[in-house]
Amino acid sequence: MALKASPENTIFALDIGTRTVIGLVAVPEDGRLRLAAQRLVEHRRRTMLDGQIHDIPGVAEAVRAVKKELEGELGFPLRHVAIAAAGRSLITRSCHIEQETSGQEIDWPEVNALELAAIQQAHRELAAEPPPSGQDFTCVGYSIVSYYLDGYPISNLVGHRGKTIGADVLATFLPGSVVNSLYAVLQRVELEPLSLTLEPIAAIEAAIPENYRLLNLALVDIGAGTSDIAITRDGAITAYGMVPVAGDEITEEIVQTCLVDFDTAERMKRELVRGEDIRYMDIVGMENTISCQDLLARIDPALERLAREISTQILAQNGGRPPRSVFCVGGGGQIPGLTEKIARHLELDKNRVVLRDRRSLGQVLMVEGEDQIPGPEGVTVAGIALVALRKLGHDFIHIMVNGVEHRLFNAREFTVGNVLALTGFNPRLLIGQNGKNLAFTLNGKRQVIYGGLSQPARILVNDREANMQTRVAHGDRIVVHPAVNGKDARATAADLLPPPGTITVHANGRPVETAALCLINGQAAEPTREITPECEVEICSVKPLFEWLAEHLAASPVELDAWEVLVNGRAVPPTYRLHDGDRVDYRPVGRENPTQEILPRHQEIPGGNFSSELTQSITVTVNGSTVNLTGRSSYIFIDIFNYIDLDPGGLKPPIRLTLNGKEASFTDELHDGDIIEIGVLNRKPRSHGL
Repeated sequence: MALKASPENTIFALDIGTRTVIGLVAVPEDGRLRLAAQRLVEHRRRTMLDGQIHDIPGVAEAVRAVKKELEGELGFPLRHVAIAAAGRSLITRSCHIEQETSGQEIDWPEVNALELAAIQQAHRELAAEPPPSGQDFTCVGYSIVSYYLDGYPISNLVGHRGKTIGADVLATFLPGSVVNSLYAVLQRVELEPLSLTLEPIAAIEAAIPENYRLLNLALVDIGAGTSDIAITRDGAITAYGMVPVAGDEITEEIVQTCLVDFDTAERMKRELVRGEDIRYMDIVGMENTISCQDLLARIDPALERLAREISTQILAQNGGRPPRSVFCVGGGGQIPGLTEKIARHLELDKNRVVLRDRRSLGQVLMVEGEDQIPGPEGVTVAGIALVALRKLGHDFIHIMVNGVEHRLFNAREFTVGNVLALTGFNPRLLIGQNGKNLAFTLNGKRQVIYGGLSQPARILVNDREANMQTRVAHGDRIVVHPAVNGKDARATAADLLPPPGTITVHANGRPVETAALCLINGQAAEPTREITPECEVEICSVKPLFEWLAEHLAASPVELDAWEVLVNGRAVPPTYRLHDGDRVDYRPVGRENPTQEILPRHQEIPGGNFSSELTQSITVTVNGSTVNLTGRSSYIFIDIFNYIDLDPGGLKPPIRLTLNGKEASFTDELHDGDIIEIGVLNRKPRSHGL
């Protein structure tokens, strides 16, 4: 009694072709497959060219339609699928590997480990070569040419005992972009890959049984965009090849010769197999009828080119010699006259180049009732299912990434970086960006506040710290904590003001604190106002100079005209606002050595409070002369220059300042009776020796 199809005992295979998507669900029975359901859907537009996916959403639309119809017929959801890639940009590598055994009976896991080691070696050899066009290549399938036990060829290692086992492996590689586009389509329709293989490997699995492979045979899978080739000899598959021409070449020839759109030309090409007259409407709206023979004559040059390209590739893969026979599968092989032309180019009898269809698959595929896809286009999808059946559980490894399980084709030594790339992890999450800097002008000088530093991504493998080069294997768990971007630099007016909210200026050498103000682009700013990029910021006194002086000297604006005022040694307009560290020098107009001046009654302190100052007079000796200092509560060294006929700016260094016989500075405090010496040090002349 046949098993009923269920999610646990079925294999779902997809043949994603240039013109069609074919889905097949089968139940394994005694090494064969019993067909449970199948569907064929054409792409609504040209979403694939030459076997390469160009429009991922468009291809996903066709795959989703196939999946939905199959699920409706079966009554359960499909989660895993076996797929195959066309041989576009195919690269093959032969590899020999040997390993020592444990001495125990050889089992299948040990053989599988040997095969995978061979594939990984082939991958390393390919990676060591300059990659074509800078592409990263991925293994999509392999064939065992021969096994070895203690150096002797053997057909099957399982069950034997020996010291060493070996294998010759033919590995096939495609650009990573081809494989990634297939995975992207599956992700969009919520399918996980069960098995991945190459289309000619799948086709030969179905069309050429193992007992035929002792002969030198060629299999050609002629699709719409590519023609994939495999060669057998001495019981093994010995070579793979591909030509980027197939059925679409014929369709495009019909477009040109009959002036029709691509879809109409595709229909006309398919009707050629009926051998009847073909009716069509050209692009100007005229209805036409053409005989099958006439249309074949028009497309003969294109058909000849296709046959020549295929034959040339067969000879190249078979050492320059024609094979004993050629088996053709795929929808593109049904064009009348194509097999005869291939036979002529290979110098074979025309009966040696044959078209294989579903009727030749009886020993591997059981179909109950009428086969909905009986032609050669249904062979490859059956082979995809067979490859999945025979290598079930060995082609893929399971790795968890951030709690989600992923199935990856086990054809290389995986690192964290490989896994993240294949599972579609956004690489931008691995690299944080520092926060943006804030640049502006502060009191005429360029200032930059740097943005916060980013925090790098953190990677854990099985709860241990790891990095992108850490190797991973089946069952490992990868957790990626994304990088954290640094915060953008920010500042407010309050951040730039001195902490007490005041600035310090020096009035006639004496420090005075005054309330500060922040101007942004010339406008007074509230403390909470944000500093914007490239703005001009000024930290200055709240009041302009003329108001500040009026308050400092307790004088009216009229009285200020009697004062000579310099800021930092130069005259400034009355509206000038003082800055932190400015030196304000003032004296009555016309007085060079005043003995008395009107002194400030108040000194501004933080908070706006004021305190009265008591004045005192002291007498000091400067360079031997007595000088009386009056009108202030305290005095510092620099105040001397307001009472003597000596300009400190005119002194040339080095200057000698002493207070009571000790070296002094301009800010030293003075007391009654101090002795001051001011002069220029004498320099000794330098001696010049021979």
